[in-house]
Amino acid sequence: MTIELFRAVPKSKLAKSAEGYRRQSTLRIPSNVPFVVDNLWEWLRPDSMPSRRHAIYASATPELALENASAPLADGDYYVACRVIVDPNEIRVAQLHMSDARHHEDVRMISRWISSHSQEFTEIPLAERQALALLFSPALRQHELEELRQHCPLIQDLCTYVREQSTFWPTAFTEPNGTSGELFFELQGFAFYRLDPLPSEIG
Repeated sequence: MTIELFRAVPKSKLAKSAEGYRRQSTLRIPSNVPFVVDNLWEWLRPDSMPSRRHAIYASATPELALENASAPLADGDYYVACRVIVDPNEIRVAQLHMSDARHHEDVRMISRWISSHSQEFTEIPLAERQALALLFSPALRQHELEELRQHCPLIQDLCTYVREQSTFWPTAFTEPNGTSGELFFELQGFAFYRLDPLPSEIG
């Protein structure tokens, strides 16, 4: 299987990129969706899909990589499109239909459910409200949310609804499809990737 992935980095960082990059060990909290949405997506994530919290964001074409580049640039620096060199058997890849996960229909679906149950949220006992507060905190692990689900009926109702309605993972592609849809991959184990500048970009 051949997977074409591209990233754009500042020209000044190319020497460092030759050393290769490994999986990000610390959690990176996605900032483009509410914490509760991110927590539910991570809870629903199949083992075959990459975790957004350890993911590397990439693009399906060099042009999109340059368009999506966001690393800070020093004066006189510029972005260089690079091919991601990695063993395809050592990564998990997902690509969305939309360019940014914040536009996914799940975000509105979850927000609507929470809004429609706002009175129930305020009327439950204090212990359950404390559990609910954790649901809205950053980077809950799958097992942590599952434990909350087991002990809080309202969270259980929310999880049941989201599991039935969510399309985030079922509609994600597992190979890049050449579109501008948000694309991310996760390295497995001790795998690493390198960035190979495209010939037309070297200079």
